[in-house]
Amino acid sequence: MKKGMVFVMIFLLVGSMLFGAGRAEEAAKETKIGVSIMELSAYTWYLGVIDGCKQWAADNPDANFTFQFEDSRSDVSTMLNNIDALITGGAKGIILFPADASSAIPTMKQYVSQGIPFVIGDYAQDPKSPNDIVWETFVGHDMRMLGETAGEVAVEYLKKLGKPDPVCLFVTRPTSGQVSVDRFEGFRDVVLASFPKARIIEEGDVGAGSRDSSQSLMENVLQREPVIDVVSGHNDAEVVGPYNAARAANRKEIKFIGIAGDKDVLGYIDSGNEAWLGEVLQNPVDLGYQATKAMYQALIEKKTLDKVWDLPKPEAITPANIAQYDWKNWSWL
Repeated sequence: MKKGMVFVMIFLLVGSMLFGAGRAEEAAKETKIGVSIMELSAYTWYLGVIDGCKQWAADNPDANFTFQFEDSRSDVSTMLNNIDALITGGAKGIILFPADASSAIPTMKQYVSQGIPFVIGDYAQDPKSPNDIVWETFVGHDMRMLGETAGEVAVEYLKKLGKPDPVCLFVTRPTSGQVSVDRFEGFRDVVLASFPKARIIEEGDVGAGSRDSSQSLMENVLQREPVIDVVSGHNDAEVVGPYNAARAANRKEIKFIGIAGDKDVLGYIDSGNEAWLGEVLQNPVDLGYQATKAMYQALIEKKTLDKVWDLPKPEAITPANIAQYDWKNWSWL
């Protein structure tokens, strides 16, 4: 009896050791990737980045990627602290959605020299010299193309309207610098290519960049502009505010085109609100997915990547095609 008990105890002990060894081996195979995201609290759009990272890992289980996500809260110091903490915590690579265009460059140079690769997402960096370009690649939507796609939606409507000299308003976000300039110029140039006599008004929201601040801006514009045919803007907040102002002023002739991805805007389009011509989708899931793919190629496959990662062309969601999108189940909206 005693021998039997001893045998069972030995069997259990050996089994637990083998199980523990297996778990340890499995953990050793995991590759931790740190992801520092510009803003999760104020911009839930970035939740789609997390979805994209996790989706790539689920589609590629052999990569054995695990993630630690950190929120920079749009603050440079927090971003830099996040990078340090992620690497100290064992991250073998960093996917960085920066808080600005250059503050992370010295920190990146420090860690790249130690063998830690970086992939930049969404916010293109502004290097002062070629030696500053130490990241593997930049994964971000073409900002000009976002504006161009909004312009294409506007042109389709304006052709039906039949006016040779339409008036369009684009609300920019000056604090976003070249990003906002590119969106505006893309929109402007596409409209002018089809309507050379069009008047394109640019108004900069230098306030909070919210629906409220853009609504106040639009209220002033409406007082001086008797005719506006189409409004678009830097992002959805810069278009929903003008929509609210126009609705309050009973300016029913004005049509609207959003950019980025907003639940209310998609709801307006889906419900048949005729004021909304479309929503240019800047899909954050694509960013997370492709940034993780780029990290795998750089870190694991040791590939040399193009400095700008090729992303799909922005999509325009319109009343004609919104039924094709499962937008009500997008967790990041």
